[in-house]
Amino acid sequence: MKIAGYLNKLFAIVPLFLVLGANSLAQEDDETGGYLFFGTEVSALLGKSHFPVVAMDKKNLFLDVGTEVKKVSLRSPCSVRTELVLTERFVDVLEMKFNTSSMENIKRAARAVSDMHVAEFQSEIEIARIQGIGSNLAGAGDAIELSDADQQRIADIRQNNDEFQMGMQEGLDHGAFEADELADTVHVNGTIIPKTDVEGAYCIVVVDYDRRDPSTGEEEGRGRFARARYIGDMFEEEIFGLHVRCAVGEFNTETATYSLFLFDKDGEQVAMSNSRGIKPLTVQEVAMFRKLAAKTALDRES
Repeated sequence: MKIAGYLNKLFAIVPLFLVLGANSLAQEDDETGGYLFFGTEVSALLGKSHFPVVAMDKKNLFLDVGTEVKKVSLRSPCSVRTELVLTERFVDVLEMKFNTSSMENIKRAARAVSDMHVAEFQSEIEIARIQGIGSNLAGAGDAIELSDADQQRIADIRQNNDEFQMGMQEGLDHGAFEADELADTVHVNGTIIPKTDVEGAYCIVVVDYDRRDPSTGEEEGRGRFARARYIGDMFEEEIFGLHVRCAVGEFNTETATYSLFLFDKDGEQVAMSNSRGIKPLTVQEVAMFRKLAAKTALDRES
């Protein structure tokens, strides 16, 4: 039975010493039965609304739309909301690094190169047009010297094109078409050791960033991107190399923060050693939480 949805309500009635670190139910050397931490509730976009993600495979997210489960593309935008999670699954994070890159910067540079080619082509057409007019006036097969005015027009066209080409090339060489503070792709690389098998694991990568008005540059509060990515099977005590790439919208990296949440194929969240507020629980404490969660669920349905 999934209990994550009830834990936030339980938080107000469960003794706070469980979260703050006190442990009056068992001794410190008692066996760990589970983990309590601040995880995330995930929804994905279907049509104009977001629905809870209940499972995932290599290509699709499966959403609970109320009357049935529907699937959407793995690349569908997601939304997340912090929730208190209890789980027996745990992975030890040895290393986790977030890096960024910008496909939009590459596109901007490519557009600049394209503009250079277009300008070159248009210059050649204009010069050919001027030369063609002179030939037509002279008649087929006759040679004619261009007027001083036409020669000056051609010289101006070539000079303008040369200046444009030089300016654009200088911009490309010095990164003028790249915004160093902007990115649109997040790369997560790390090393983890699962303490239990995790079948069909997937993750949610979250980016929180400052939004700015594109015309004025004024801050408009915090924005968020969240994307799901399939990882694969992980096995108990086997070192697993984590390599995830997520394309998101463009954001400012200067104030961005990044997080990753891990799930199994059935949508059950997995605790990580770097999970926010993680608290190991004894077997007795886990049983108490599950009992309270079950009671809360019954009270809610009655």
